[in-house]
Amino acid sequence: MEEFSISKYQKAPYLELDNYRAPYGIKSYFVNMNDGIKIRVCHWLQKKEKSSGTIFLQQGHNEFIEKYYETIQEFIDRGYSVICFDWRGQGMSERMIDDINKSFITDFKRHDKDLEKILEEIIDPFFPKPLIGIGHSMGGCLMLSAFYNHPTKFACGILSAPMLGFKNEKFLRTVSSLMNIFRKDTDYLIGSKPNMGIETSFKENDLTTDQFRYERTQMLVRKMPSIRLWGVTNGFAKAVNKRFKVIRKKNWAEQIDLKILIINSLKDRVVYSKKTSEMSERLKKSIIIDFNNCEHEVFMEKNIYRKKLWEEIDSFLKYK
Repeated sequence: MEEFSISKYQKAPYLELDNYRAPYGIKSYFVNMNDGIKIRVCHWLQKKEKSSGTIFLQQGHNEFIEKYYETIQEFIDRGYSVICFDWRGQGMSERMIDDINKSFITDFKRHDKDLEKILEEIIDPFFPKPLIGIGHSMGGCLMLSAFYNHPTKFACGILSAPMLGFKNEKFLRTVSSLMNIFRKDTDYLIGSKPNMGIETSFKENDLTTDQFRYERTQMLVRKMPSIRLWGVTNGFAKAVNKRFKVIRKKNWAEQIDLKILIINSLKDRVVYSKKTSEMSERLKKSIIIDFNNCEHEVFMEKNIYRKKLWEEIDSFLKYK
């Protein structure tokens, strides 16, 4: 395995709090995509001879790398190298439109291409095998697509509350269709009011029952409000609908021949857990673990739930 040098890439900033630091050894840099958009990548490359492999950890919609420092450290403690990037249009990756507050993309194929470049230019030649792909929410949907697109690259995968459907999908499709007539792709989706700088209180949040971890994320956003997005566009909604049509095609999921652990929160209010269960039934080698009292972000949940989560992950990776 060649030695990796980030000297040819532009250095990228990253956030820390007084009591929440980046894991030791972080390398943070921008990688130019073929359309000129800069993607922020962070990695932690283990130099041990007996490496456990590499974790390719991808966030959900409107998230950013710093939010996962705790989880990254836990994988490092288990002997893994870790690499992750901010999806284009969020975190510290470059936006595709001038209004940096809007969540915008027109087709998830663009995310697929970005992931492929990171995979082929950086991970394949420089990071230890086996490669384990992990994706949360939107990242879970896109990582599942990566398993389909790159059947020989991954040893196994883990999907956390993957974005495979919503309870109110019909309404969203109707709204998006109407907006195609009256609005542009860059306009806010009806119902997604711009809320720049307005925080959702812990009591009103639908992401986690853990107040400490929730407020830790808020403190990161306060340091750099532009690291998060403040509204969804019609273009983003259309891109989601297009990807749902792809993954629901007959025999699409059935072609994925990979061991996959799926973390499913039955009380999830962000994604539809029923669609997650349905996808698990279609995948040849999936194992689904249901959580009964968690919200959407199990990696950001209370310790009692995270303990169960890590027990399941450790057991799964032991036999990868």
